Amino acid sequence: MNKNIHLKISGYVGAIGSIQFIVISIIAMFFYGGGTPWDPSAEGYTFWQNFLSDLGRTIAYNGVENTVSSPLFNFCLGMYGVTLVLFYSASFRLFSTLLGYLITIAGIISGIGMFIIALAPDNILPDLHMQGVWMWALALLAAIVLVILHDYHSNERDKHFFILSVVLATAVAYHISQGIADVRGPLIVATQKIVVYLNCAWYLFLSRRMINYAN
Repeated sequence: MNKNIHLKISGYVGAIGSIQFIVISIIAMFFYGGGTPWDPSAEGYTFWQNFLSDLGRTIAYNGVENTVSSPLFNFCLGMYGVTLVLFYSASFRLFSTLLGYLITIAGIISGIGMFIIALAPDNILPDLHMQGVWMWALALLAAIVLVILHDYHSNERDKHFFILSVVLATAVAYHISQGIADVRGPLIVATQKIVVYLNCAWYLFLSRRMINYAN
């Protein structure tokens, strides 16, 4: 396959993966059974008190079956993981040789972690679910830092994307520190939401960069 075509297709795949995840996961929120880890009696999905992973639970915290939100969320998250693996399969072409391959490896590991999360609902396979979370977060942080290092030394650095990368890396690092410190409560939920949506925006920027580079 022509390298420019590969890069362009991967860019579009990354953008589609991000958009479908945002849209479908929001739809899944309206069908969540109810309850939070701290208040099982809460009605419906509480944006700042429910983790995104709660949408993928087969049984909500209030005991109601998530017959709609669980398959919807696990599908869109699994698809996001697959699209990111395809996305990163061409990312090495966008960066200098060594950094490009390291970014590709870290990104693919992060995408696989996301796929594992989708296959292992928190209430059924909690240990495997958390392994997927750690794979996703640690590898994502590595990929972002490597992109920052590349762009810092680039004469064609996009200032807005660079700032977004630094903010996202800081947010991911803070979220990882919360996990290490075993932080509980709404603060970690809020941090997760910020990290995930910043991450989606970051992938959309990077996808556009891939597409433009291939043209």
